[in-house]
This record gives sequence, C-alpha cells and structure tokens, in this order.
Amino acid sequence: MVSIFRTGIVAGLLFAGLAGTAAADSRIDCPLQQARRTITGNMANGWWTTPVVDRLSQTKIMNIGGKATLVCVYGNAGSVMREAPGGQQCQAVTGGFKCSGGKAPAPTVQINPQILKPVPQQPAPQQPGTVSAGSMKVRLSQTFDLDRGIIGKGAVAEIWLEAKTKTDVYLTPRNGVTLSVTGGRERGRAGCGKVRYSSGKVPLAKLQTGYYICVKTNEGRISEFRITGKSGGVLSLTYKTWN
Repeated sequence: MVSIFRTGIVAGLLFAGLAGTAAADSRIDCPLQQARRTITGNMANGWWTTPVVDRLSQTKIMNIGGKATLVCVYGNAGSVMREAPGGQQCQAVTGGFKCSGGKAPAPTVQINPQILKPVPQQPAPQQPGTVSAGSMKVRLSQTFDLDRGIIGKGAVAEIWLEAKTKTDVYLTPRNGVTLSVTGGRERGRAGCGKVRYSSGKVPLAKLQTGYYICVKTNEGRISEFRITGKSGGVLSLTYKTWN
C-alpha cells in the first residue's frame, strides 16, 4: 500500500513538546520555513515520485475538538499544528503567533481576529485582523491567491497575470474577484472598504511600481497589494489580507 508522508509533522510535534508552556506576551514561531510531502511505499522498478515542497503560506487559529489550535499551513505540502498554550490568548501573525498572559475564555467561544471556526459554523462578529501577509513573485500566465498567499499550481485563480504577448499583459480578476487601482497611496483595510471596485482586467503597462491595488477576494475578504517591481516577466508585490 502506498502511503502519504508529510515531513515536518514530527518536527511540529517535537516543537509542541518543547514550547508547551509559553510565557506571557510571548511569540511562538512556526517550526519550519518550508515542508516537504512525498509518497512512500514499495513500487515496481521504473516508478518514481516527485515530492511537493512548499513554503509557509499562512498561519491561523482553528477550533479543533473544542480547543484553540495553532496551525501553520505550507501550501500543498500540508500543515502542522499544536494546541494554544493554556491560559493564553493567541493571535496569528506572519510566521507564527503572538500569545499574551491572562485568563483566556473557553476555546469554543474565544473570539479574536484569527479564530477560524469549521464549516458550517459562521464566524462571530469580530474586529478585522490579518489572515495572510507577505511577498510574491508572480510570473507571466500564473495565478495567485491573496486569501492564502500562494502562487500557481494549487492556488485558487483569484487573479491571473494574463499574458497575450510578453508586452501585452493584464491583471485579470477571476471567480468573482474585483479590483480597484488606488495609485501611490496605501489605503489599508478601512480605505479599501470605501473604494469602487471593478471586475475588469487592468493593463499592467498602466500600473507603475509603487502603485497599490485593493482587492475583494473570492472568499469575501478585503486585501491590498503593492507593486514592488516589474521586470523579466515577473511581477513582484507585497500584500496583506484581512478578515
């Protein structure tokens, strides 16, 4: 029988044991910067597999079995997780989690910007918080997903860097995503909530380095990204996505 093996899971469990008790106002980093998933088993001669390697793409807090659980997501390679420290309130941040001391409410009702409850439960009213943030380098004809911060294969086709030719390139929203080009000034979550959006494609030639674009994602979130470079068929950007 062929089985799936996720490297990084053992490291996650060891990490959980070493960091089982966090100090007040402490930071808990994800244990790996990238993870590798592969197939193991007895295969006939001539067969091989290509491992899936992905970098850390998202951190989040989920309610699993009635307990708040810290989850580090590595794109298509899977995820590692551990329980939140007892008596601590934690928030997902880029690369890990910030936890503070004090009596925490029961995990099933704990509300903070990063608690994500399993379907079919609906999120309780909460203040907007960052669910994903970082940088990307997107090549011609690739898609990218601002909810999860992933590019290409495995990414939900939120925005397509559509290339009709090497010079005729567009930012093309997909699957209900809408865009708003806001120029050289950062708007933030509140500002992006007030602009006018469009589902039309935007010529990349009209977007200067330093321009900001507000996005309504296909999961109903507000996101904003800044173009940091355009060269060699690569669009470089930094982004932040909020609840």
